[in-house]
Amino acid sequence: MNTPSDIPPDIHIPSSMTKPVTQLESYVRQHPGSTMMLAAGLGIAAVLIARVLAPPPPPRNRALHMLEDIQQQLASLAHDSAQAVGKGVDSLGELHLDRSLGTISRRFKKLFH
Repeated sequence: MNTPSDIPPDIHIPSSMTKPVTQLESYVRQHPGSTMMLAAGLGIAAVLIARVLAPPPPPRNRALHMLEDIQQQLASLAHDSAQAVGKGVDSLGELHLDRSLGTISRRFKKLFH
């Protein structure tokens, strides 16, 4: 932090302010963790106050955001379903149904000949 010797000579600081600034600086140096927590708390409080004071979005924007979310969820569901069907088709190919069906059809033909 600035010590009185670090402050440029053209800037005049009233003597009534040097004592509180010095006290604040010494507190910050002695308790850096508490100072960081206090700064974070003040930042969170400022964000919460800004959110409360900000006007709510118009209903049209809320509906638009909800529709976009639904579209994203449906696209994700369709993608997952397509992958599941692809895996199912691959596993059917591994079963060699042509051999099994060929054997069954030959047996069926033998019954009638």
